[in-house]
Amino acid sequence: MGRSTPPLKSEGHTTIVPRQKGSTLPYFPSRSVGWIRGGAVLPGTDSSEDILETMHECQVAECKEQKTSIAGPTFPLCITGSTPTSLSTPSAWMSANRDLLFNTLLPKHGAVLLRGFDIPSASEFSSVVLAMGLEEQPYIGGNAVRTVVADRVFTANESPPTERIPFHHEMAQVPRFPTRVMFYCETPSVQGGETPIVLSSEVADYLSAEMPELFERFEREGVRYIRTMPAVDDATSALGRGWMSTYTGGVDDRGLCEEEMRKDEVEWEWLPNGDLRTTSKKLTAVREVDGKNVFFNQVVAAYSGWNDSRNVGEDAIVFGDTMEKLPKPEMGKLIKEMEGLSVAYEWEQGDVLIVDNRLAMHSRKPFVKPRRVLASLAR
Repeated sequence: MGRSTPPLKSEGHTTIVPRQKGSTLPYFPSRSVGWIRGGAVLPGTDSSEDILETMHECQVAECKEQKTSIAGPTFPLCITGSTPTSLSTPSAWMSANRDLLFNTLLPKHGAVLLRGFDIPSASEFSSVVLAMGLEEQPYIGGNAVRTVVADRVFTANESPPTERIPFHHEMAQVPRFPTRVMFYCETPSVQGGETPIVLSSEVADYLSAEMPELFERFEREGVRYIRTMPAVDDATSALGRGWMSTYTGGVDDRGLCEEEMRKDEVEWEWLPNGDLRTTSKKLTAVREVDGKNVFFNQVVAAYSGWNDSRNVGEDAIVFGDTMEKLPKPEMGKLIKEMEGLSVAYEWEQGDVLIVDNRLAMHSRKPFVKPRRVLASLAR
C-alpha cells in the first residue's frame, strides 16, 4: 500500500497507531487499534491472534462508541477503507476479503462496521452484497413492512420514525432465519435513528446470574409468538406486514398462505375482518453458539414492541409449554439491562454494518427525517 509503518505507543491493553500527517484516510474521533497489511495485523492489537492472512486495502480502527475490554474482542469491529486503493470498487474489496471477514472477524466480534468505502447508493450496496457470495435469505414470516429497492436489498423497516424498534434477532420468531444481516446507510437522519446492537451472550450471562429461574425456564420451555396480521401492509405499525406480503408474495390466496404456514408448523385462525392470527410452534429462546449460551429470540421485541391496533405486546409472547405470560417485573429489568449492554453510534452516509445474527441483536432508535437505512439478509 506504499505507507510506512507508523510508530506505536501502548495505552493499557490497546495499541495506539497515530493518524499520519496528511493522511487521506477518513478520520475517526477515536484511537486506531491496528493496521492490516503485508500479511498480518501488527502484534499487540486485539485482532492479531485471529487474523492469519492478508486483508487488503483497509485499516482497523476503534470507533468512539465501540465496546473494548481486556477479556473480549471489540464490539463492533470497525474497518475503514484506504484511499487511494488498488481495488477498483467496494465490491472488488469485498470479493478479495470476504473469506477473512465472514470466517474469522465476524464470528469473533459479532458485528463489523465498514466505513469510508465510497458506497454512494443502493445499487452499489447491492453489488457489495452480491460480492459477499452468501446465500440469500427470503423474508418469509417476518413482520416488518419492507420495500425492495435493488437486487437483494430492501428498506430496513418502514414503521413511523417516532417508534422505537426493540432489540431482536432477525426473524427469530420463525424457524427459518438468516445468519447474517447487512445494513447500509444511504441517508443519515437529522437526529437519532441509531441502530443499537448488543451481544446476546452477554444478555444470557446476565440472565443466568441475576434471574436464574427465568433463564432456566427460557432454556427448558422455549417460547411461542402470537401475532395478528392484516391482509395488506399497515405502514403505521412496526409489525404491520400483512399476511399476503408475509406468506403469498402479495397474492390474496388463503390456500397458499396456509401451505406456507404448515411449512413452519404455524397454527392459525382466520378472523371475520380478514385478519390472520398466528401462533408459532415452540421455538428455542436460548441457543449454544461456539460454546456460549446466546439469548436468541424476539422476546423483548414482542413483549415491548408488538403493540398496535391488532396486538398487545405482553400477550404476544408466552412460554412454550405452559403458554403462560412472561413475568412483568423481570422483563422490565431485562429490557433496562440490555440498553446498558448495547452499543449505538451515529450513522454516516455509506456505512455498512454486518451483524452475525446468531450472536447479536439489533434495534432502532426514533429519528427525525430524512433517514434511509437499507438491509439485506443472508444465510
